Amino acid sequence: MIARERDFINKEAIIDLGSNSIRMLIYDNILNSQIPVFNEKAVCQLGKNLDRTGKLDPKGAEFALTVLKRFKQILSNLKVKKYKAIGTAALREATDAKEFIIKAQKIIKKKIVILSGNKEAENSALGVIIGFQKVNGVVADLGGGSLELARVEKNIIHEKISLPLGVLRLFNQPKRNKNKVRKIISFYLNKIEWLRKNKIKNLYLCGGTWRTFMNAHMIKSDYPLAILHQYKLSGFETLKFANKLNSIKAIKYEKLASATKSRTNYIPIGGFILSNLIRICDPVNVFLSQSGVREGSLISRSHLRVLQNNSLNRSVHFISHKKADYAANYLKLYNFIKNLFLSNEKHFPHRLLLPACSLSNFDWGLGVYQRAELVFQEVINAPILKLSHSDRIKLGLVSFWRHCSTKYYPNVEFVKLLSNEEIVACKQIGAALRLASSIGVISNIFFDKIKIYKSSNKDLILKVSKKDTQVISNQVQKRLRSLGEEMKLKSKIIYTN
Repeated sequence: MIARERDFINKEAIIDLGSNSIRMLIYDNILNSQIPVFNEKAVCQLGKNLDRTGKLDPKGAEFALTVLKRFKQILSNLKVKKYKAIGTAALREATDAKEFIIKAQKIIKKKIVILSGNKEAENSALGVIIGFQKVNGVVADLGGGSLELARVEKNIIHEKISLPLGVLRLFNQPKRNKNKVRKIISFYLNKIEWLRKNKIKNLYLCGGTWRTFMNAHMIKSDYPLAILHQYKLSGFETLKFANKLNSIKAIKYEKLASATKSRTNYIPIGGFILSNLIRICDPVNVFLSQSGVREGSLISRSHLRVLQNNSLNRSVHFISHKKADYAANYLKLYNFIKNLFLSNEKHFPHRLLLPACSLSNFDWGLGVYQRAELVFQEVINAPILKLSHSDRIKLGLVSFWRHCSTKYYPNVEFVKLLSNEEIVACKQIGAALRLASSIGVISNIFFDKIKIYKSSNKDLILKVSKKDTQVISNQVQKRLRSLGEEMKLKSKIIYTN
C-alpha cells in the first residue's frame, strides 16, 4: 500500500555512547527506510583504560560531552524531536558512569538508556533481522568494550550473550597481558556451548572493526559493487583473510593501511576473534551487516511486525516516491506484467517484481543522454537494507533495460556477478516495463484496459479494444516485438470489440 504523507516527514534519531566512539544517526523514517540520512561519529574512547582503572577515561569523557553538545545542536537545527540515547559496555561497567550520565542527560535533554549485555545482543540481532530477508545463524557485534552474540533461526532470537572482548579493551590490556590476548579470546568463546553444538549456516558481522575488515577485503579483491551491507564471503575465505591480516605489519604489507585508517590497530584483534568464531561454529557464509544495535534499539515490536511483512516494498516505495515520476502507479505496472513472469522465481524472485515496477520510472529529473546508465547506478546504490547484492544488480539491470534497448549493456563488472539465466530474466522484465512505459505515456488508465499474456500456442498476445487503438503506436509495436524476442515468443496484437 502507498504510505501516507506523514510517513515521509517523521525524522527519528539515535545517539549511541559506545566504549570507543559516540555516534549519532538520523533517519528520515525508520519504518520506511533504515538507512540514515545523517551519520556522524567521534572517537572518544570512554572505555580506554576501563579494565585498569574501573573508570571512564577523563579526557574521553570531557570530549564526549563536547560532542553531545554538537549533536543536540544538530537535532535542534534539523527540528528532530523524536530521538533516543543508548549506552553500552563502558557506561555499564565504569564506577563513575553515573556522574557522566547525569551531565550527558542535561546536555541532550533525554534519558540515556544503559543496555544490559543481553539487551545489547538482542538489539543487535533485531538490527540484523530488519536488514536481511531471512536471518539464520549467529549475529556477532564487536564493539570497543564488548562482543555480543545471538543465535537467530528464521528471524527468531534464541540464545544471546555478552562477552568482555571489545577491541579497545583488548588493545589496552596491561603490558603483562599483551601476549595473553589470544588466550583470553579463546577462553571466553570456547565456553559457549550453544555456539559449538548448533549447526550454524551464516555468521552476521556488526561493528566498525569488522566493517573495516570486510571493506579491506572488498578493496583487495577489486569487488565492483562498493556496498558493504550484505557483502558475503565464505567461511573459508573469511578465515584466510583474517589470518593474512594478523598484525599491523601484515596490514601495511598488504597496502591496506589507508583502507583500515583509524581501526588499523584493532584489525588483528578483530580478525583473531573472527577466526576463533569461524573455527568454533563453522559457518557456510559470513555477511557484513550495516544495521545493528542502533537500528534494533529504535525498532519497536509493532514496527518489527510491519517490517517483517513488507519492509522491502515499503522501503522501495519510500525511495521511489521521492525520485520517480509516477511511482504511485507502480501497482498498475505490476498487475499489467506479473502474469508473464510467474515461472521466473529461480532467476528473478517474484518478491523483486513489485520493487522493479516501483523503480521503473526512477529517472525523474535525469537528462535524456546516458539516462539508462544513470538510473542503473541510482538503483544499485538505493538506500534499501533488505536487498542483497544480487538483488541490487537485478533491479539495476531491469531499470537499465527499461530505459534502453536490450542490445546495450551497463558496466560489465556488475553483470559478471549474475548468471546468464539471471541476465536473460532481467532483460525480459526490463523489456516488459519498457513496453508498459509506451502504453502508459498517454494515460495509466490503459493498464486496466489492455491485457498482455502468453497464449497456449506460446505466443505473446497484447489484447486491445478497437476503441483504444490510439494506444498502439509504432513504438508500442516495436517494443512488443522486442519483448517477444527476449522471451523467444512470437508477438501478436489482437483487437476486440
